[in-house]
Amino acid sequence: MKTKKYDIYSYWSDKAITKSGEVKRIGECTDGEEAVKVTELPDEIFCWACQCPPYRTADTEDSKVLWNKDTLLDRAHILPRSKGGDDSPANLFLLCPNCHAEAPDTTNPRNFFSWIYYRRRHEVYSQLSEQEVRRAAEIRGIDLERLFSAASGMDPDQMRAQLIERCGLHGGAISRSSKAMAILDILEDYVARQRL
Repeated sequence: MKTKKYDIYSYWSDKAITKSGEVKRIGECTDGEEAVKVTELPDEIFCWACQCPPYRTADTEDSKVLWNKDTLLDRAHILPRSKGGDDSPANLFLLCPNCHAEAPDTTNPRNFFSWIYYRRRHEVYSQLSEQEVRRAAEIRGIDLERLFSAASGMDPDQMRAQLIERCGLHGGAISRSSKAMAILDILEDYVARQRL
């Protein structure tokens, strides 16, 4: 695909999605529409649905390079190509592979934007990750509250680096279950090292 991610970002940078699934310029939205901005800042790369952050970004301060070198986000078609959608920035949205796989592929763009809006309001990455980690702890029989308490001093950057080392990719992404199970391993290892 020839459409660059920075061009997609540039197109959507002044847009918001209303609770009715309508896309508007940010300045045209009313408080009653409870709109969510598509993206906040040019140097914040994250999934535009769940807000999942990237695991690696380009080592640069140049926004154009940062967006175009991103390896996390997929270019998702709003109107699927199989239904006549094109590769223009207006028909592309930047999603993590998990959200890309789950996003609706219909001929009604409002379905896509309503799904994005719901995801941003109710299923952001941090909420989904916490749910998945709780599920993983239940599967493994781990007292999660005690583990969280014991590992409260762990550096988040260290966690991210270890996640990259310990998790494999499924369809171009690290699955939520892989992250959750690896998080438990990382926290348990951290607690064990602290006891030494």
